[in-house]
Amino acid sequence: MNIKWYNKEREREYWLLASVWLNLILSVGKLSWGWYFGATIVTADGIHSISDVFGAFLVFMALRFAGHKSKRFPFGLYKLEDLAATIGGIAIILAGYEIIRTVFNNKGIQTPKDIWGTLIFIAVIIIIEIIFYFFERKAAIRLNSPGVKTDSVNWLGDIGAGAVVFSGILSYHFGVPYAQKVAVIIIVIMIFYGAWGILRDAILSLLEASVDNKTLQQAQNAILSFPEVQHVDELFIRRSGSILIADIVLEIKEKSMLTAHVIIDQIEEKLHKTLPNLATVTIHYEPIKKHFTKKAILLNEDKKTISTAFHDTKWIRIVDITDTGEIINDNIIPNPVLQEQKGKPIRLAAWLIKQQVDKVIFDPDDLSEDIKTLFYAIGIKIEKE
Repeated sequence: MNIKWYNKEREREYWLLASVWLNLILSVGKLSWGWYFGATIVTADGIHSISDVFGAFLVFMALRFAGHKSKRFPFGLYKLEDLAATIGGIAIILAGYEIIRTVFNNKGIQTPKDIWGTLIFIAVIIIIEIIFYFFERKAAIRLNSPGVKTDSVNWLGDIGAGAVVFSGILSYHFGVPYAQKVAVIIIVIMIFYGAWGILRDAILSLLEASVDNKTLQQAQNAILSFPEVQHVDELFIRRSGSILIADIVLEIKEKSMLTAHVIIDQIEEKLHKTLPNLATVTIHYEPIKKHFTKKAILLNEDKKTISTAFHDTKWIRIVDITDTGEIINDNIIPNPVLQEQKGKPIRLAAWLIKQQVDKVIFDPDDLSEDIKTLFYAIGIKIEKE
């Protein structure tokens, strides 16, 4: 599991590093073309892409150091990814505003002299950006990484900016009125919508908000699939970067600490399979909260007097008494191990544990220290009448 998680961390970093280099190459290409052919709008788009280089590098650095743990940060620095996503989301909004300001200011959009050559150049860049956006977006969903998701939306902004450049040049050439402005409005709405999703998720994570109801329901269904679980008292799952951290309190139908720990380990394993990004699970378990006390009264042959023998007792009276003293169940049954040849004490102790009794009432003259210790560890009290 650690190897799998390690590979996911490296893959997120590789996507961001690839984004940095591709953005840098395209930025240099746009700036060079704009300078050589006198295309002001292409030069402006190149400057916009340079800002994306820094944004992608910021997210990459956050991912690179997010998993580093220390005494001061025992859970790692995964919140750096949310912080970088927040900054990136704000940067995307500013980029959208910059596109609006560029198009709707007094200068408008300047077109180059070599229109068709510039259109082909911009079209090739847009195709490259769309291909990278498509694959990075799929990776962001699969890795559930807000950092990679932020960068993919940033590429959507680049595609939008390229479309604005392309439509502006083309509409100028054919004299189509307002076409480029309509395109800008649609693209900017898409950019703002994507930025809102990024900021919402990142800020909720920074504020330690719970995950969505669907994720909580998936976790609860996985827990309740174990018949030993009586009730889920608390279930809190929060996001830290691209990982999930869960805190759970359960009621388990099991008094044996050893058996309960085995069940808890199985629950934790299933939760990791149900929620692949679940990194840390803390499960506290409690015995079933009963509103009554179950007593096992060991009786002699007359079914009235308290027995002084443990395993040789003739009858066992099982009584359920509520907190107010009301008897809700009262049965007398023969000792189920009385006819056994060997191991009667431990067999009877096991039977009483299985009945989930809280108290055993008899005169414990013949009870071994081992069984006393076992009852004490499980929480069964031994009392005289």
